Amino acid sequence: MNPARMIYEDTPAFIPVPDALQHRKTEVIVWPLDDGGAPASPPAQPTSVTPGKPSAPRPVGLAKDRGVPLPDDFFAPLPADLLAAFSGER
Repeated sequence: MNPARMIYEDTPAFIPVPDALQHRKTEVIVWPLDDGGAPASPPAQPTSVTPGKPSAPRPVGLAKDRGVPLPDDFFAPLPADLLAAFSGER
């Protein structure tokens, strides 16, 4: 079994680390020991949980074969009465 690797920009309080490592960029590795501690091959890339702005906008329609298809007018402006209800005017 491969180890699980995660990188935190700000180490969360629920991970028990020394005080000197709190609120710092930290890599956490969970290594399974149930197979006698013999490591398998490590994963190629760690999983990053860094919040922030995506580098590029996500394209619409990545899962066209799943779920309900979007109607042609999906991105059309909302009717005035519905828009008023969302903004709290009604």
